[in-house]
Amino acid sequence: MTKLKYLSQIVLIASALIILASCSDNQGNDSASNKDESKIVSVKVHKLKAREYTDMISIVGTVKPYQKAMISTTEGGKIIKFNKDKGDYVEKGDTILIIDHEAIEANLQATKAQYDLAKVTFEKQEIVYKENVNSEIQYLQAKYNLQQLEAKYKLIKDRLSNTFIIAPFAGYIDRKYFDVGELAPVGKPIILLIDISRVKVEAGVPSKYIETVKKGNTAVVYIKALDREFTGKITFVGTSIDAVNRTFPIEITLSNKSKLLKPELIADVKIEQKKYDSMIMVPTEVISRVDDGYIVYVLEDGKARSRKITILKRTANEVAVEEGLKEGDELIVVGYQNLIDGQRVNVVE
Repeated sequence: MTKLKYLSQIVLIASALIILASCSDNQGNDSASNKDESKIVSVKVHKLKAREYTDMISIVGTVKPYQKAMISTTEGGKIIKFNKDKGDYVEKGDTILIIDHEAIEANLQATKAQYDLAKVTFEKQEIVYKENVNSEIQYLQAKYNLQQLEAKYKLIKDRLSNTFIIAPFAGYIDRKYFDVGELAPVGKPIILLIDISRVKVEAGVPSKYIETVKKGNTAVVYIKALDREFTGKITFVGTSIDAVNRTFPIEITLSNKSKLLKPELIADVKIEQKKYDSMIMVPTEVISRVDDGYIVYVLEDGKARSRKITILKRTANEVAVEEGLKEGDELIVVGYQNLIDGQRVNVVE
């Protein structure tokens, strides 16, 4: 019994020691916290001023010719002449090259002679038929023979014209796939003709912007290779979503009189989404991430106060703040790194 009493006393003493240590720790923590708050930190502040802001959608696109055509021939044959070479500019209707047409031309001349004879024959048969000298069958034979030869003549004439390859629009010969003397098969491209008096920037827009991006919207196109910006309008908006990357296609048309914009250049595209008359912008680096969002520190009555903010959009160096700050707030921009809410600060210039 004495032993049990002795053990009970030991447990009571140990419990008392633990309680005393806990109280001592709490007092130490409170003292440290008070010490942190009482410590004066030197900071710099910036008085916030609202300004106009345009929310932009940023995507990447590729420059394409306004028009392009892989020009081929419907009459296969040997190429006998190029009137224009690779890199040359052609007007609409210019003859670019000529396919060998000697056999077709001979056939045309023979058919023309047959057609002329059939025409004379029909005219005479028509006269005598009206005078009831010959039969109706002779008249009809002459008539249908003329029509048959007329159709044949027009067909061969069209075949002859197809051996002269004509530019369908004004532009530059960007590629040449055959040379003089080579056989150009039917339907196989001989040259690539491009029109770059204007260009299109093709890009894909994430599907979440499908209600925002419309035909006619303004877009700013930055070409890094040229270190230049160009402004244009969206002239095409696709009606379907790409199943792989979940984007819809758009095209932006840009004037290119200087011919600086070349096909396949990479373009950084910004599309105007919404304009704000008043928006608070803060430097990216002063924002701190916390468990439930983002905070910044502002100066209030000589102390640093944390403010929870709602971010609208991030840019390269700034953040558009939708909620949490207002014009006139003094944002701490230097010395914010180790601040705690309520800490005394000393503002320096």
